Amino acid sequence: MSKYVTRHDFYTSISTKMMREHELVFKWTKVSIADHFSKSIVKEIERESRELYTSTFLTLPYIGGKRSNETINVIMGGIIISMIRPLKERGLNEREIGKIIYESFEGYFLARPKILRAIIGKLLSTKYAISRMKKQIEGNSRLNYENNFKMETIEPQYEEFEFGYNYTSCTLCKMFEDNELKEYHKYMCLGDFALFNSFGVGFKRTSTIAHGAPICDFRFIKKGKITNGWPPEKLAEWVDQE
Repeated sequence: MSKYVTRHDFYTSISTKMMREHELVFKWTKVSIADHFSKSIVKEIERESRELYTSTFLTLPYIGGKRSNETINVIMGGIIISMIRPLKERGLNEREIGKIIYESFEGYFLARPKILRAIIGKLLSTKYAISRMKKQIEGNSRLNYENNFKMETIEPQYEEFEFGYNYTSCTLCKMFEDNELKEYHKYMCLGDFALFNSFGVGFKRTSTIAHGAPICDFRFIKKGKITNGWPPEKLAEWVDQE
């Protein structure tokens, strides 16, 4: 059971949206686990995951609610945690579950209309979008909640990258630890590659807190190489930290 206390029952108040996100993610989880289980077992896993997710609404960490654009990461973290437990109980190993996590994210992000993803990808590299991201990071840093995400913007050097920021503290790390699933946190981080790949955005990262590093270094490169998150063994954050 998580040690966090939800402020004003925020997550319960948006339970319809929360369950919709679970449904959208698990749609692709079902595709990924179809090779492992029968249709009846897949239905059981979905039901158990949904029940586990619902039971977390009063225990998820409150980090500012709608005032923080990082709240979606808490919501997604709860979904992934609720997915892992029934898969572990049915004998899947860490690697198998890690791959399912990545494929669930990949399907979820690619399900958005291609034209919309292309437009968002182009907008993300504009000066306006970068300025807005900086303001969001600054705004999040002023939300002083226990174990909140902490971030800092990094100015480009020698045109090595177009925009960058570091996470210096990660709410998800504490969430996974509290649920005794620490070893799976690094697989959730791979979802960032699925996200930015879906937008066609050049993205790289050399370290993550999930791997024991002090920071997660997000760097965005204009016309940069699109890197797949699976298999992860060739990723710098995986090779350098494992």
